[in-house]
Amino acid sequence: MPNILAIECASDSCSVALLHHSKLFEKISDSAKKHNELILPMVQNLLSEAQLTIQDIDIYAFGCGPGSFTGIRIAASVVQGLAFANNKPVIPVSSLAGLAQSAYLTMACREVVTAVDARMGEIYWAHYRLGVKQTMELVGAELLCNPSSIPQIFESDLGLAGSVFAVGNGCLYQNEISAANPFISNWSPDVVASAKEIAQLALVCYENGELCSADEAIPVYLREKVNWQKLPGR
Repeated sequence: MPNILAIECASDSCSVALLHHSKLFEKISDSAKKHNELILPMVQNLLSEAQLTIQDIDIYAFGCGPGSFTGIRIAASVVQGLAFANNKPVIPVSSLAGLAQSAYLTMACREVVTAVDARMGEIYWAHYRLGVKQTMELVGAELLCNPSSIPQIFESDLGLAGSVFAVGNGCLYQNEISAANPFISNWSPDVVASAKEIAQLALVCYENGELCSADEAIPVYLREKVNWQKLPGR
């Protein structure tokens, strides 16, 4: 099994995880807006705890988004730099997939929709289902959309028995989401993804041969253009 170092910064928290001989090490910080200051010291502390050096890492993985623009840029740039310097491959992992995986691991849910607040009245939306390797697999596509315009999930779309869980801070739009998806019966806005889920999903990607070079490891924003408007009096 390869040594996988994973980084996730797509939300207010930042985390690093190391998968080494089936053991999982992780460090998490909830200090918002300090990702760029904290991430490299966290990597070094994690390697020291596992008694490894950066040269022992075989694969770098990161939560590639969608999520916080600044956070996923930091994760991508750190992983790119480490991978370039050590001539190692990279595995970008969807941050929404990490969120769905966290929902499965914490609540044993097998059918999940992720709803993450994308600001400007929109959410990052995706439908995930538990696969044969006990990891969540995307059904359809990840989308950036208005909460009232999300795709409808029909009973025929549900591959597994049981309730559909909605996770992520986009659950604040519960009324709009429920109108389109009556099969959602559980709402868990406090579920978050961390680097340990990114590392676990990266291992499956590795087994499937889904690796890329450092220069191909780019963030996924879904929103192509952001128009920043200055508030009155600012």
